[in-house]
Order: sequence, then C-alpha cells, then structure tokens
Amino acid sequence: MKSKLINFVLFQAGWFALILGAAYERIIEALIFSVIIIIVHLKIIPNRMDDIKLFFYAGIAGFVFDGIIQYNNLILYSSPVWPYPLTPLWIIILWIMFAMTLNHSLSWLKGRILLAGLFGVIGGPLAYIAGEKLGAITITETQTLFVLSIGWAFITPLLVYLSEKK
Repeated sequence: MKSKLINFVLFQAGWFALILGAAYERIIEALIFSVIIIIVHLKIIPNRMDDIKLFFYAGIAGFVFDGIIQYNNLILYSSPVWPYPLTPLWIIILWIMFAMTLNHSLSWLKGRILLAGLFGVIGGPLAYIAGEKLGAITITETQTLFVLSIGWAFITPLLVYLSEKK
C-alpha cells in the first residue's frame, strides 16, 4: 500500500511539474524533474523491465495520439520544446509517467478492461481540461473532448492489457 501511495505521489508531482512547466515556460526544468522522478521510480521498484516496456508502449501511443490531435488543430501546446507538428517531449513524458502507474497505483485496473475504458473516457479528457485550466494547452474545438474520450477509451485498456503481459 505504501509503495502505491509513493507511486501516486510521484506521478502527481511529475504531472504538475510538466503542466506548470509548459504553462510558465519552464519546461526544461520540468523535464529534468520528471525524468528524475522516473529514475527514482525505477530504482525503488522490483521488475523494472515490466515498467520500461510499458514506458515504450505509452510513449509511442502518446506520440501518435497527441500528434494526431495536434496535427488536426484540436489542441495547441503552450511549450512544444521541438517544432510543430511533432508531439512535444513533455507530452510524451506525461504518457510515460501515466504508464508508471499501471503496475502500481492503478494496478486495480488489471483484469477490468471495461472499467479501464471507462476510466480512460473520463480521466483522459479531465487531465486535458485541467491542463488547459493551468495554461499548458488550449483546446480549440468543442469536439476535442469527444475525440479525447474515444482515444483514451481505447488506449487506457490497451495499456492496462499490455501491463498484464510479462
């Protein structure tokens, strides 16, 4: 239980660092802080290769999904770090940090694919809304939330499923 709480706190710290770093043009510092969190996470967990595989899958999923959203001008990122139309590095790190939770604080989703889909439908768009409220992104179209819900409805169960494969 203690390790799940630590995992949750590390994820939240990284999420806020990246979002606020993007909003206030301090993204390099936020990236460094978040990478340190990921390294600490990998140092304190057993079976780090399971998480590293998930980091790869989530990084690819985030790069593609958020890249498509950005390419279609559904979201504008405040601090891209590298040029449009590529998905910003800080977004990819956010996806990796989300993957960091799947074997730990979100492990309760394992074996519950429908619940994972529901979690994605609600939680995915809420994270983007929070990011917009904090100034890291701009949601440009009303249908963006629908697109986010659909994407996260598929990606979250997929990542949960992949987290079950050893």
